[in-house]
Amino acid sequence: MVEILRFHASSTAMPAPPCLLASDRPAAAAPSFDPLAMLLAETAIGHERAFARLYELVAGRLYAVARQIMPRDDLAEDVLQESFLRIWRAAHRYDPAKGSAYAWLVTIVRNRALSARTRGSRHEDGHTELDAERLAFEGPDPAMLTMRSEEARRVKACLTNLPDNHRRSVALVYFEGLTHRELAARLEVQLGTAKSWVRRGLAQMGKCLLHEDLRDRRALVAADYAVGSLQGTVRRGFERRRVRDARFCHAADRWEAQLALLTEFLPERSFSSQKVWRCIQHELGRGRLSRFWAWFRRHWHMI
Repeated sequence: MVEILRFHASSTAMPAPPCLLASDRPAAAAPSFDPLAMLLAETAIGHERAFARLYELVAGRLYAVARQIMPRDDLAEDVLQESFLRIWRAAHRYDPAKGSAYAWLVTIVRNRALSARTRGSRHEDGHTELDAERLAFEGPDPAMLTMRSEEARRVKACLTNLPDNHRRSVALVYFEGLTHRELAARLEVQLGTAKSWVRRGLAQMGKCLLHEDLRDRRALVAADYAVGSLQGTVRRGFERRRVRDARFCHAADRWEAQLALLTEFLPERSFSSQKVWRCIQHELGRGRLSRFWAWFRRHWHMI
């Protein structure tokens, strides 16, 4: 993925968590053009045409991310719709210092899908297990191919070079959102064995990708969080720690940015793109109408 075009949102600035403080940030490389970051910048100031172009470019790829986690097409489409409404409302919060625009989008969709899957039934299984070695290197969308980079290929190589059990475990947890317990049941091994395979796979990927020793607890927990193996109160506890501690925040951001690159190689899935977009437009229209009536009620006495 190309480096991020830096921009400063013109909307009201949001309070920054510790990892966003300038004094804590590593030196950034010289920025280069990123079309997704540019579209997010325009979306942040209310340009619906830019938002539509963003949807056109990445909806198919983000749907593939959601569909790997969700058991049915319609549920994955609901996740995609909710995610794009979130993107519309929160585009001004995207910070290039934390990672690529594509990684930010993937994180929103994965979090929505994991939350939806937790709320719903985990016993429905409408997808085929993804073999990490067969992640596609090419796809039909030339726009996505232009955004693919050697960095994405390097992340894929780090995953596919893991031992079979470690690679399969990390892929199942990340792409399908399995918990350790579900992973153990899928692989028919003890719970401790499943946890160990995920941890060892992440440790090896840490050395390959980030040149980090994951015996450091902070790096290991951040990797567990980014891959999705932290669940429930443990995950919520890490999220609170992430807000307070810049070191945990930086570690999680780095892992999320690296792992998100793997989704560039997911096989394309067909879905009702126009139907989802019409639902998004309908919700945007309702939001505009609601804001108009709120303004009217405040100012009716001045008319």
